[in-house]
Amino acid sequence: MVLPNHGANPQYFVNALGLQLKENSIDFSENVNPLGVPKAVLQKWAGFAETIHTYPDPYASKLREKLALQNNISIDQLLIGNGAAELILLIANYFRKKKILIVEPTFSEYRDACLAYECEVIRFQLFVDDNWQFNLEGLLEAIKDVDAMFLCQPNNPTGTMVEQTILLRLIQRAKENNVTVIMDEAFYDFSDEEISILPYINDFQNMIILRSLTKMYAIPSLRLGYLISDSEIVNELKRFQQPWSVNGIAQQVGLECISDEQHTIRTRAFIRSERKWLFHVLSQIGYEVSPSVVNFYLLKPEGSNDDLNPLITFLIENGIIPRHTYNFLGLEGKYIRLAIKTRAENDMLLNVLERWTQQ
Repeated sequence: MVLPNHGANPQYFVNALGLQLKENSIDFSENVNPLGVPKAVLQKWAGFAETIHTYPDPYASKLREKLALQNNISIDQLLIGNGAAELILLIANYFRKKKILIVEPTFSEYRDACLAYECEVIRFQLFVDDNWQFNLEGLLEAIKDVDAMFLCQPNNPTGTMVEQTILLRLIQRAKENNVTVIMDEAFYDFSDEEISILPYINDFQNMIILRSLTKMYAIPSLRLGYLISDSEIVNELKRFQQPWSVNGIAQQVGLECISDEQHTIRTRAFIRSERKWLFHVLSQIGYEVSPSVVNFYLLKPEGSNDDLNPLITFLIENGIIPRHTYNFLGLEGKYIRLAIKTRAENDMLLNVLERWTQQ
């Protein structure tokens, strides 16, 4: 049985399990903003579509300028990509055949990209007993003999974060050992806390920050992300990027999205409130969840250490599509990942999960 490596596109997941996708199923494997796309994007969509016959700006100049201004950096420190996935591949190519450390369980694309470019991948494991936090001294020792490391903050799939002071100690030690730290902040904007290390970008030339625009603004089909780093690293990464990588409509929509600050504020408030309520109810009906600070979380029945394929099957048969964790090293199917959706959708999830515990 070969399962998809990502959430979303539930028909492939369900078919791989030999099941049938129920009509009107809710996809909890897709962790984009439940509030949807900013209204201005929908209102201006016809105008965006009128430009479909023209080639896009190969440098995404307007979008880069806006993002650089918002992030208080130089424009030559920023690279736009066809989703964060393309940027991860560019980074893996840049470190081709080098030794890369990955803090896991985490987004599987880091490992896949590094292996595709013949990197030697070193694993540093997180554990639930440590609340999914890494042992700093152990990690400081592990980075001594590598060229780069991937760290997701907040982490996918746990939704957990590391304190900034700890991160800064890690990045400083990495700098002393000529190790590049790739910090994936794809979900940073869902958290209420100030968790980004961007304010320190000019203090550490050994840092690459990855960001996604598809999650907060619910535009995954358009594929849009960016990275921030030292200008010399950005210039090197550009050499591997194909021409017209980011389509013109994505660039226009991206500009509209990042101009809507209220959309992000509303989303954070909604996710904070819904997460607090949801986690309380889940604990009452017999489930353990990871201490997530964002819009998704790991879940398992209380006290369970079993493969959750039976629960996955039950959920699918009742119109709920979870994210499996078989390809997250260190989880191996003993958890499922679920997104935070609308109240009505979350209520439907809770109803099905409660019925599972009552069997």
